[in-house]
Amino acid sequence: MGLYWIWSYVIAFYSTVLVNCAKPVNWHNCWPPQDWLAPSISDYIRARQPPYHEERKILESVESSNGRHEMDDRRAESP
Repeated sequence: MGLYWIWSYVIAFYSTVLVNCAKPVNWHNCWPPQDWLAPSISDYIRARQPPYHEERKILESVESSNGRHEMDDRRAESP
């Protein structure tokens, strides 16, 4: 079962993208591939990260630069 997910993605990509892009009626949606393929790969890589990964990195950088591990206790004023 280790590499089954790779095979599954390859088959899904082939059956949805390559087969449909081979039809002349879909050529205007499939060309140029750098307009849709690169953002899709970037989205996939971001989806594989744990939830709130970017936010956690920002908070850790603030804590390390501040030297303290406490939150700001200021509150917004009520209207």
